[in-house]
Amino acid sequence: MKKLIFLFLVSWSFIMAQAQNNAPAFFLTLRQVPDASYYLPAPPDTSSIAYLNDFHRYQWGRSQRATKRGRQADFDTFWQIDSILKGFAPAFGLHITRENTPETYALMCKVCVDAELGVSGAKKHYLRTRPYVQYHEHTGYPQQEEELKYTGSYPSGHSARGWATALVLSELRPERQDQILNRGYQYGESRVIEGYHYQSDVDAARFAASAVVARLHADRTFLGQIERAKKELANFLPGVPNLDLGEARLVDVASLQGDSLQAYQGMSIYKDYLVSLQNKGLATIYQLPGMKKLRGTFRLGCYNDKNHANVASFGVEKFDKHDVFPLLYVSQAYKAPINGLKDVCYVERLNLKGSSELVQRIIFDDPGHLFGYALQWTVDRKNQLLVGFGNTLSNKAPDNRFRVIFFHLPKINQGKEVYLRATDAVDNYLLQDFDGRYPAQVVGQGACVYDDCLVMPTGFGRRQAPSVLYVWDLKNKSLLDVVDLSGELDYEMEDVDFYGGNAYIQTNGHGVVMLKIDK
Repeated sequence: MKKLIFLFLVSWSFIMAQAQNNAPAFFLTLRQVPDASYYLPAPPDTSSIAYLNDFHRYQWGRSQRATKRGRQADFDTFWQIDSILKGFAPAFGLHITRENTPETYALMCKVCVDAELGVSGAKKHYLRTRPYVQYHEHTGYPQQEEELKYTGSYPSGHSARGWATALVLSELRPERQDQILNRGYQYGESRVIEGYHYQSDVDAARFAASAVVARLHADRTFLGQIERAKKELANFLPGVPNLDLGEARLVDVASLQGDSLQAYQGMSIYKDYLVSLQNKGLATIYQLPGMKKLRGTFRLGCYNDKNHANVASFGVEKFDKHDVFPLLYVSQAYKAPINGLKDVCYVERLNLKGSSELVQRIIFDDPGHLFGYALQWTVDRKNQLLVGFGNTLSNKAPDNRFRVIFFHLPKINQGKEVYLRATDAVDNYLLQDFDGRYPAQVVGQGACVYDDCLVMPTGFGRRQAPSVLYVWDLKNKSLLDVVDLSGELDYEMEDVDFYGGNAYIQTNGHGVVMLKIDK
């Protein structure tokens, strides 16, 4: 009993230490906070079927401790607000700190205290023995074993804090709610992995935290604080792109009239001109909106048997001010090198009369093997960036990830060959580090940047690799939309660009189609 009193005093001291400028360290008093000991049932008895699930999950947790997930669980052991907010930073898209975002920091401090108070009554009432004590085993992080040995396991205080944090952060950034809630779920899961809690402890904590957050929305002080936090965050967080392809209709545009012996690959649109590329580096120019073929199919300056011409993207700079087209950036994207160089970005000076010359080659020097097969290129015209994207290994590798890297768009006066290195990058990251919803094993095709989004067609149009369009929000680093065209488009999508606000997609076998956005 003395140890319990001591631990209660330590917890209360922490709560009082959170107070700033003599303000309360919580929104809800003990009389206002929902009492989990009243509405939660008792934890599972050791002879029950529910306890068998607890035991099964405990054994699963032990198997995770030596893995990368186990290392994350070690970090999640630290329950202080600064550690929690640091853990949520990638999912939220911003690291909330006392110094940079004081209003938001104050909000989350109090939310965590209220969540803890919400489970404290049930912890004291049931005093469930923790699993590592029950089984006479060590946890994954033994440093806290003695401190927590005599405290109740049910419900989990860590999990309550993590889930309440996730719910409120999701309200602050609804566009990232899925990533935030996933991280909140992981906080509870980490307690099972470490062996400090049973699964039923964590489940009960999430329920209790939800009850606390619901009650907070009836508290005027909380509502005022969350509005102050939203105003504060508006100075730090980018807005959400307007692009919405979720309700777009798939419409046929026209067939393609290129070389019948070569597969269609990259495509880009400039004003009323659509340039369609084919394998080896063949090009055909069409005039929109009617897709009128202007000239015969011709060879690019980078024409080669080992040039896949997989992606095409118009830039912003013209070789000569009298040129009709700005420079065209073409991705080699082939497994074999040309003259010892692989994954080259070719820069072409396109002529409306049906010819082109190679004026620059951009080579990524990749000694760190950031990319596997194959690095591809597109242009962010608005921000004048060259965007590299592709697999870290291959789409068949279980450990594959998808990387994007950004460079200032090289100028034509930098020479006929420009070498880029990772140290030159403006930004460089793995999509899965910010949003786990982007699949690791997907057949990537082309891409374009539109409305601050990287729009990526994928798949072969077959059952094993269906046609799916992924829309990645570049500002918020999150998956904005997934447009599943399986069943509607059973052909391989190759590249995409926008015209009149609609997405034009070049395919192999079905010409050009359009995702029409009804306004």
